[in-house]
Amino acid sequence: MELLDCVVIGAGPGGINAAINLKKSGLSFVILEESAPGGKVNLAPEVNNFPGYHHISGPELAMEFYKQAIDLGIDIQFEEVISLTKEGDIFSVITSVSEYQSRSVIIASGTHNNLIGLEKEQELLGHGISYCSLCDGHFFKGQDVIVIGGGNVALKEAIHLSSIVGHLYVIHRRNEFRGDIHLVEDLRKRSNVEILTPYIATKILGEDEVSGIVIQNVETKEEKTLQVAGIFPLVGQIPNTQFVHIDGVLNSGGTIPIDKNRETSCPNLFAVGDVTERLTRQIFIAYKDGEIAAQTIASRLNK
Repeated sequence: MELLDCVVIGAGPGGINAAINLKKSGLSFVILEESAPGGKVNLAPEVNNFPGYHHISGPELAMEFYKQAIDLGIDIQFEEVISLTKEGDIFSVITSVSEYQSRSVIIASGTHNNLIGLEKEQELLGHGISYCSLCDGHFFKGQDVIVIGGGNVALKEAIHLSSIVGHLYVIHRRNEFRGDIHLVEDLRKRSNVEILTPYIATKILGEDEVSGIVIQNVETKEEKTLQVAGIFPLVGQIPNTQFVHIDGVLNSGGTIPIDKNRETSCPNLFAVGDVTERLTRQIFIAYKDGEIAAQTIASRLNK
């Protein structure tokens, strides 16, 4: 079995840019992706915060990433990673069809959304349902929307949305929020924000696009119908790290703490993009992460 310089797990923005920089450095590597190149970028109806593109759809940007890799002769292997282990200085990556050994690994596997589990949630994604206010908030300028969630991410995105939309509902299944109290107080001061607790969403309204939502009081079972154009279910991101079997790499939530070089607590194991321990998740941040990790690896191995 060939010993590679690096295995890149995930072909989203971070993984693709890592592979591009590894290629330019002359290192041997493989990039593994279980679904589509570009990752969750493919789900964004429009991207307007990636340098070089004023307006571009998510699938188009994902295709640009993919084309850049292909033009450089980078071969993406479409395999699901099952296990990542390390013995001595060598990493072993087992996939659904093969096994790879390498001197370093870059985890760029991203996250998947924690769904609220309602009918039409996936069907109307991009048609009124979004999991990212920074990506899609501008589509709802002056319109009424709802944020579902009670953590810091939900509260921060609600604050961002409140400066864009007409009226903003924030619902949480408990009376007490899990997020920081100063964020809750900030929201309460905003004239266009209405906080409703303890409520859960029970039904999404609309055929081809969102027209409203039905919510229910957890205690009284009273139902309300809210006419909204946008629904932001922000009840958490689940990191795709179930394959990592190296002690001390993951935190309690499954994300990966990293240093300034994007290196984890395990030497020569790097992590980039949404899978890392951070509050802000954007396409460009992941893209830059990949470059930094790859250049660190190249600097070490080329010595």
